[in-house]
Amino acid sequence: MTIPTRSQSAPEQGVTPNRRVVAVATLVVLVAALVIAVVLAAWFRGKANQLAGSAAASNDALVDVGTTAQVSGQVRDAVQRVYSYDFARLDDDERAAADVLTGPLVQEYHQQFAQVRQLAPSEQAVVVATVPTLAVRSLNGDRAIVVVFVERQARHGTPPPPLAGLTVTAQRVNGSWKIAEVEEF
Repeated sequence: MTIPTRSQSAPEQGVTPNRRVVAVATLVVLVAALVIAVVLAAWFRGKANQLAGSAAASNDALVDVGTTAQVSGQVRDAVQRVYSYDFARLDDDERAAADVLTGPLVQEYHQQFAQVRQLAPSEQAVVVATVPTLAVRSLNGDRAIVVVFVERQARHGTPPPPLAGLTVTAQRVNGSWKIAEVEEF
């Protein structure tokens, strides 16, 4: 009697996965991925809508670099003109300052400058204002809010306060940014 050897035995059948199980598993994975994608899309859409409705979304100072730079430069120049004066050139200084103001602030400036006219000649006062730093807080169309730090130095006369913080509302008038309101902080 011969005993069959392994080589002579019936071929072993390999274990192969059932095609139906693989198809169902693939379908379940695809549906789960689709559900996750839809949920994430809805969440991102909600976040986008939330950002679009925020104040930051309507603030051009965050995205319009050219106009923000224009506002910064013109407001810096305007503030320096308004807060500087030389006793020997008061007429020129007042005109130069009035050119960078708009609205009711023009009249208010002329009223305040009347005090400078009375005191500056007797003291031979020369006050130079510089703006070491400023930031455009908001920019919406033709209106900008700018935070400005002004440093004033007197060459002659009574020294003014050395540094002031201002919130300046600038308005674009005929293509130029002019100061419409000023608040100290």
